[in-house]
Amino acid sequence: MSTKAKITREVLGKRIGREPSIDEIAKELGSTSEEIVLALEASSEVESLHKTIHQGDGNPIYLLDKIKSHEDDSEKMVDLIALREILAELSSKEKEIIVLRYFQGKTQTEIASKIGISQVQVSRLEKKILDQMKKKLS
Repeated sequence: MSTKAKITREVLGKRIGREPSIDEIAKELGSTSEEIVLALEASSEVESLHKTIHQGDGNPIYLLDKIKSHEDDSEKMVDLIALREILAELSSKEKEIIVLRYFQGKTQTEIASKIGISQVQVSRLEKKILDQMKKKLS
């Protein structure tokens, strides 16, 4: 079926002057769209996970390197939990500064005008808060 679907796709494409839709191929073969999709997918090439997808400065990047791992998700979850615990320990003013700065993307000047202090004070507080957070994370 996959060979018939491929040949029909090519012949039909030449006849109508464009890539035919799955429905058009199915109609031509007297099949359902689902059967055509399954047939075409079954005949697609298998890629090696060790296929080089980029070779730049001598360090190849393999397809495997680009596939997301569940371990990455687990690490992110642990980091998120640790971050929430640390944020919970901050004072309301400190928490507001961090949330506005890093979660809402506000500038130090915008934060300063919102909470009624100078930009320099925001900068100093931000540095102090980040230092405290780093110590708690390490």
